[in-house]
Amino acid sequence: MQFSTLLDALPQQVWKADAQGRLLWMNARLAEALNRPALPSPLVNWLHADDREAFRHRWAQAQANGRFEMEYRLGQQWVLAQAQRLPDSPHWLGTHIDISARRTAEARLQQADEVWKLALECSGDGVWDWHVQRGTEHFSERYLRLHGFQPGDVDATPEAFDARTHPDDIPQMNRDREDHFAGRTAIYRNEHRVLAKDGTWKWVLSRGMVIERDTAGQPVRMVGTHTDITDRKRQEALVWQQARVDALTGLPNRRALRERIDRALAQRAVRGDEELAVMFVDLDHFKEVNDSLGHDVGDALLGQVAQRLQACMPPGGVVARMGGDEFTVLLAAADAAAAAEQVGRDMLAALSATFDVGGERVYVSASIGVSLAPRDGVEIESLFKHADQALYEAKGAGRNRLRLFTPDLHEAVQRRARLAAELRQALPARQFKLVYQPILSLRDPTAPPRKAEALLRWTHPKLGDVSPAQFIPLAEASGLIVDIGDWVFREAAAQVQAWRARGHASFQVAINKSPVQFLSERSQQAHPDWVEHLRTLGLPGEALAVEITEGLLLERDEAVAERLRALRAAGLSISLDDFGTGYSSLSYLQHHEIDTVKIDRSFVAGLEAGGKALALCRAIVTMAHELGMQVVAEGIETEAQMRALQAMGCDWGQGWWFGKGVSAEAFEERWLAGAVQGSVTGTAR
Repeated sequence: MQFSTLLDALPQQVWKADAQGRLLWMNARLAEALNRPALPSPLVNWLHADDREAFRHRWAQAQANGRFEMEYRLGQQWVLAQAQRLPDSPHWLGTHIDISARRTAEARLQQADEVWKLALECSGDGVWDWHVQRGTEHFSERYLRLHGFQPGDVDATPEAFDARTHPDDIPQMNRDREDHFAGRTAIYRNEHRVLAKDGTWKWVLSRGMVIERDTAGQPVRMVGTHTDITDRKRQEALVWQQARVDALTGLPNRRALRERIDRALAQRAVRGDEELAVMFVDLDHFKEVNDSLGHDVGDALLGQVAQRLQACMPPGGVVARMGGDEFTVLLAAADAAAAAEQVGRDMLAALSATFDVGGERVYVSASIGVSLAPRDGVEIESLFKHADQALYEAKGAGRNRLRLFTPDLHEAVQRRARLAAELRQALPARQFKLVYQPILSLRDPTAPPRKAEALLRWTHPKLGDVSPAQFIPLAEASGLIVDIGDWVFREAAAQVQAWRARGHASFQVAINKSPVQFLSERSQQAHPDWVEHLRTLGLPGEALAVEITEGLLLERDEAVAERLRALRAAGLSISLDDFGTGYSSLSYLQHHEIDTVKIDRSFVAGLEAGGKALALCRAIVTMAHELGMQVVAEGIETEAQMRALQAMGCDWGQGWWFGKGVSAEAFEERWLAGAVQGSVTGTAR
């Protein structure tokens, strides 16, 4: 009786049952909860209807091992039932512990889980719920459908989708997981590819968080989402490609090349077993192709050039388009100089073959400059600078060739830079002068000349006479040619005025006008009014002839054409210098009014050998006369050349055979002071 009273005082409900689960006795707390039922009474009858079947099953199982444990509802109360069979007896002694508060809290958590999972599902994300230590993972229906699966298609384990992750993405995914598990990141975030059911790779953004840890701080449960970012990744790849691939040729562009050179330099610094060659490849005369045949043909030509250059690349070699007609090659080799020379020879040979572009037969060549790492530098800018200097040298040596950078080249570049700086002082310091070379009538070379060409000379205070071939390109590149050219015009105009005043009324002086001067007038950087200046001097326009180059006409610039028309309308003669050396020498003649063409000295030099040079000169003379133009042959150095030109009807001759350029005073004394002494011979030079 005392033991029974003691059991009544316990906070737990205590009961005794037989093997069939009938209650035989209960303490006061259970009797009160069940409203003091009559005994014996089957325990199952007092359970919630939804728990009775599970109870019967679990109770039957307990008969085998003598222990019973189950959570069920007893009326409105959740209890944890624990019972054990009494020794040497068919009866069971059990207890009920009230777990209603815990079950209510769990229900709220379950409801919260369902709410946030529903919210995530509604946002379009697939939800995953990973019980880390148990090795199980729940995937929402949307998660499965995201990858093309139906519920039940895959196991509820993390390995199910880890095994479908792209191998290249697994190391970073594992690092991101470990960082979050270790608490180094507040949120797990990773982008990776998953193999979908249809065999395609789908990019996903996986985000998650550990929501439960054990007492040791190890993750127990982690939840997160998968978001489909395939379209975004595709767009990013497109943007990346557009930023690094030349749209016209499909080659890497300048940005991509710099990235590759950066990587190659870094690798070389680590390994040190290879050299690098950076090769600048610039097409010769591409501008003439573009201007004469149109930009569509030019673009198509660049595409074919790119293909031929790629075909010359050894394994690992990279060819990129830098813009325009400029390409760059990157090579890595134990002997980069030898590799560059071999590849360079291959490229020059490949580009020398005829191009068939839109039915047009096109010919181009290339000039190549090469710098080497580490010999010429270990930074991109120094390699580019030295390759560019070597390219400049290749073009200056006649184009269609390769040059390696050398310290001598660097010194030459520095000399040009110093010369360019000193050129700025030449005009104000009165270091320029004009010399005059006679242009004689080939019908009567013994007659006093009525024409001369004014040639610009620069006497440097330290260097002496500097070749025009050196300083004219520098003046054009710097824009100084505009002021220098205007000075030449005014000096020549004053000189022809003086000669005409001394009785040579029809004398004409020819001056060269650089394309840069025309372009500066077009852009309104300078507008020297030559016509007005001639009027001020009282000179007719015919007192001067303006010599221009074919390249200027190839521009097909209306502003340039208008400027030429204005000069000619004022009476100035327009002469086309170096005729026949451009890409197309005939197509533009119908667009401009030209008075005189000058046969280039390279054709005149070959006259004595006959053949093509003779035929070309004869064709130029005939064509010019048919178009109402006169012809001047320049660079005449032998009597045989002069006689050949006379025979074909050339109008005028100029060259050392008649005389070099001399000062105005010497010219006047030699040519204008009186009748020419004797016939013109080689001794006149």
